[in-house]
Amino acid sequence: MERLKLIVAVAGHGLGERMGAALESAGCAVCFHLSGQGTAKAAWLEMLGLSETRRDVLLAPCPESGVARALSALQAEAGGSRYFAVAIPLSGVAGRDAYEQLIEGGNAHGQAV
Repeated sequence: MERLKLIVAVAGHGLGERMGAALESAGCAVCFHLSGQGTAKAAWLEMLGLSETRRDVLLAPCPESGVARALSALQAEAGGSRYFAVAIPLSGVAGRDAYEQLIEGGNAHGQAV
């Protein structure tokens, strides 16, 4: 069973749709696109060029073998725009049963998990 990683990417507002499509075409089965807004000032966000308060947040489970390809696709789609992305082990976020359901696919409704 291949391990999954969760790619979390934050970009300026308006880039999320294109970057999400790039993640899906790179092999991530699904990409959740959220709109975020924050007012906290952080020097590292300003250094990344994300000082605007409106942001697009992407969450995409991805097989470990496809993470490098997915991150490269993000970089290519972003062009000169600034963003940041990380890949974290999904096993550290989801419980064992939820993790197995994500790996195997399918629907857990009506089933004991």
